Amino acid sequence: MDIQTQMQINVPVHKAYEAFVNPEEISGFWFSHSSERWETGKTITLKYAEYNAELDIEIVHIEENRLIQFTWGNHPVDIHFEENDNGVIVTTIEQDFDKTEVEQLLGQKEGWVYMLSCLKAYLEYNVKIRAALL
Repeated sequence: MDIQTQMQINVPVHKAYEAFVNPEEISGFWFSHSSERWETGKTITLKYAEYNAELDIEIVHIEENRLIQFTWGNHPVDIHFEENDNGVIVTTIEQDFDKTEVEQLLGQKEGWVYMLSCLKAYLEYNVKIRAALL
């Protein structure tokens, strides 16, 4: 089972894409730290300072301004960028969940909705709300 989440972000597609791959931008909406620029084949260390948590992701494939594919634990993740007249639709798809793991599915869906909401606030209004979730 996959978890898909979408949000309209009213900025140019390159600005939304750059927010993910640029370590100086990602702390504005998602992780407190990213070890380096996201590029195909790299292992990236991500940190949540407020949760004292750290994890590595493997960047599988990147198409500039279109697609980011990485592995997050045992789950492949795709982030799609679809340009439209108002900006870009950002779609996250986290794959390979057991449909009986309802709590995990709900928790992951909540996380993706929150991350995309933080991205929208950061890019459209320059407001950083990422560390507000308890």
